[in-house]
Amino acid sequence: MKKSGNILFALIVVYILAAGFWWSYLLNSKNKEVLDAQLQRLALTQSSELKDKDNISKEKEAVLQRFKRQRWMIIGEGAVFMTLLLVGLWRIYRIRQKELALALQQQNFLLSITHELKSPLASIQLVLETIQKRQLTSDQLQKLSNSGLKENDRLHRLVQDLLLAARVEGGYEFVFEELNLNELLSETITWARPKFAGEIDFKADEHLFLNKADKNTLSTAFSNLIENAIKYSGEDGKIAISAYRKKHQILIDISDSGQGIPKAEREKIFEKFYRIGNEHTRKTKGTGLGLYIVKKVIEAHGGTISLKDNQQKGTVFTVMLSNE
Repeated sequence: MKKSGNILFALIVVYILAAGFWWSYLLNSKNKEVLDAQLQRLALTQSSELKDKDNISKEKEAVLQRFKRQRWMIIGEGAVFMTLLLVGLWRIYRIRQKELALALQQQNFLLSITHELKSPLASIQLVLETIQKRQLTSDQLQKLSNSGLKENDRLHRLVQDLLLAARVEGGYEFVFEELNLNELLSETITWARPKFAGEIDFKADEHLFLNKADKNTLSTAFSNLIENAIKYSGEDGKIAISAYRKKHQILIDISDSGQGIPKAEREKIFEKFYRIGNEHTRKTKGTGLGLYIVKKVIEAHGGTISLKDNQQKGTVFTVMLSNE
C-alpha cells in the first residue's frame, strides 16, 4: 500500500510539472501570435504610408518591449506557482510519510503489547491450573509460586509503564522532594540482579543527593534503563553503572555489552512506540515505551539523556541531572 501510494504521488507530481510546462508554452505561443499580428499590422501601416515612419518605429519598439515583459511575467509567475505547488506537495508527502511511520509504530505496539500481556497471563494460568489439579511437594509448590510471582511482577511493570506513559504525556503532577540517589540506584540494582546472569558493576560517589526529585518516576526511569541493558547484553554480558558529581550536576552512566544502537536510530529510540526492527521477527521483548518514559521523566527533572558507543561493543546511556 505504501509503495502504490508513493507511485501515485510521483505520477501526480510528473503530471503537474508536465501540465505547468504545457500551459506556459501555450501562453507564450499565444503571446507570440499577438506579437506577430501587431508587427504585421505595423508593417502594413508603414507600407501604406499612412503614418510617419518614426512613429511606427516607436510603436514597434513599444510592442516588442510589451511582448518581452509579458513573456517574463509568464515565466516568473509560472515558476512561482510551480515552486509553491511543489513545496506544498512535498509537505503533504512528508506528512503522509510521518503518518505511515506512526501507524506502523502503533501496529508494532499493538503486536508487542498483545504478546507482552498474553505471555505472563498464560504462565500465571498454567501455574494456577497445575496447583489446582496436581498434588505437589513443597519444593514444587515453591518453584511454581516463584514462577507465578515473577510473571505477575512482569505484568505489573507492564501496566505501570502504560499508565506512566499516559500520565507523563497528559500532565502528570510530579512530587519533588530531596532524594538520596545512592539508595535509589542501589535498590534498583538489587531488584535487577536476579534478572541477569552476567555481571553488574556499580560505582558511585558518596552522598549523592538530589534537591528536587520524584522518587517513583525516577525509580521507573532507572529500572527501564537497567532492564534495557540486561535485555541486550546477553547472559554472559556485563553492565557497568556509575554515578558521580560534575560541578552542579550529577551524571549517571549505564553501559552494556550488547550489539549497540546504529547512529541512524539514536534519535528515534526515544519516540513513543518506537522499536528497532520488525515486530514479526524481533526476538527481544518490549513495548517501545521504556525509553520514551525515561526521556520524559528525565526532562521533567530538568535533565538530559544521551547515548554513545561503549568501548569494544555496546551502548552507554548518560543521564545528567541538575542539582542546583
